[in-house]
Amino acid sequence: MDAFLHQTLSPAAQSLFRCGYGVLLLLTLVQAVPQARRFFVSERWGGYARSEPRVDLVQNRYLLPVILGVWVSCAALLIVGHWTVMASLVNLVLCRYFFVAMRWKGVLRGMGAPGFMTYWIAACVFFLEYGSAYDPTGSVRTAAILAFRLDFAVIMLCAGTYKSLAGYAQNDGMELGMINPWWGYWGRFYGRLRPSHWIFRALNHLAYLTEIVAGLLMLVPATHLAGAFLIFGSFAFIALHIRLGFLCEMVMLCCALFVPEGGLADRLVTAIAPAAPAAAAAAPAWLNMALTIALYAYAVLLPVAKVGQYYNFLGRRALPRPVQAALDRYTNFFGIIIWRVFSVDHTNFWARMWFQDRASGARAEAARFGALEPRRRFRYAHVGEFICLVSLFTTLKYYPSDSALFVERMLRYCRTLGCPRGSDVVFEYMSMRKDRGRFEFAPIAEYTVDLEAGTVVERVIDPTVSARAASPVSPVHAGAKPGSYAPATNS
Repeated sequence: MDAFLHQTLSPAAQSLFRCGYGVLLLLTLVQAVPQARRFFVSERWGGYARSEPRVDLVQNRYLLPVILGVWVSCAALLIVGHWTVMASLVNLVLCRYFFVAMRWKGVLRGMGAPGFMTYWIAACVFFLEYGSAYDPTGSVRTAAILAFRLDFAVIMLCAGTYKSLAGYAQNDGMELGMINPWWGYWGRFYGRLRPSHWIFRALNHLAYLTEIVAGLLMLVPATHLAGAFLIFGSFAFIALHIRLGFLCEMVMLCCALFVPEGGLADRLVTAIAPAAPAAAAAAPAWLNMALTIALYAYAVLLPVAKVGQYYNFLGRRALPRPVQAALDRYTNFFGIIIWRVFSVDHTNFWARMWFQDRASGARAEAARFGALEPRRRFRYAHVGEFICLVSLFTTLKYYPSDSALFVERMLRYCRTLGCPRGSDVVFEYMSMRKDRGRFEFAPIAEYTVDLEAGTVVERVIDPTVSARAASPVSPVHAGAKPGSYAPATNS
């Protein structure tokens, strides 16, 4: 128990972790710069975020260059190891706003899992750097190591458990993303294989078993390095096959948190780690005590929050109203989610996009997915774009009775496309089929968006498959509201 409560991390491992995060943060921002006028601006100025006074105050075209300049400066300071506490704090505030607070206020959805992990590591780096610089007793740093190691292990356990319950055990998982034009790098190659091929079966079972086993190993100090190696290897493979931005690299970086101090791995890290910044003067004792208590409280409440979310999601029942409201507020504030990354409901479909002339009916291609097109600022090569597209259509599955929400999100997205005058935007919804011994994408519906009239018209092509229905192997159900796993009604 003492080893669990008083876990350690060497200064060299922490320094490598901070520097590595700075590099990945910088790459994330550089990749996002061409898309920034959509990603980080409200719809009032042509962006993805829902327009409201507080959002418009921050996410506007005038403040955008300042925000990006400050953000890039924070990344650079973390890399070189100067003013790391201030840089990590400012970065944490920015990440918390754009990737957590805006999760339910824009079609970008806080950039999904890549955004969440950018925020999560930002919080970890801040508490570690603050503890090293301003707490000579080491209590803040010790509490941070415990809280974030526990949180990361639980994230992996949740991700693996969800995969096992959502199709991966029935061979509905990795293969869908690997051949999906929105997600897979090598879709043409893997699309030639049979859906029952041993490669897909092996990858699907490994996907959930690796995360569950690794999560359990990382909960035990004596075995957490073994768990970290499993996660590192699995995400290194995923990075070569699936378009996820720098999510995989950030998850791999998190494995550095589990390097035991003084061991062989730590000695190797020490040989390559950048120098740690010098310690500053001690902060007030009450502040350090408050942060320590808050970190331990977070660790204690984490399993409670997860149990509540799983009760909502798998039990399909809401808690008593005051308890449910408290759970939703707490989890939304800290960005605590059930990791459903790469689940069947996100990967068993994609949609072609067309500009259709109203007079002639002629169609022109509106997007080439995965193509590196400078004239479109590499728009359809960025993972954020596919998070937006998926979030549009999963609205039909998560909130099937809220047609207004789907229309509002679809109109906001289509306004950014530059649709020619006199034309509509048409989405051809393609559903995955595997029942004939091969992979097929079949059109089952079309959604015609008239931006001038502000309407979205659905035309069903194949009534045997519904874009509003979850996969038969998925536990997804209609939600009460964005930001809650509680069902629309108790079953």
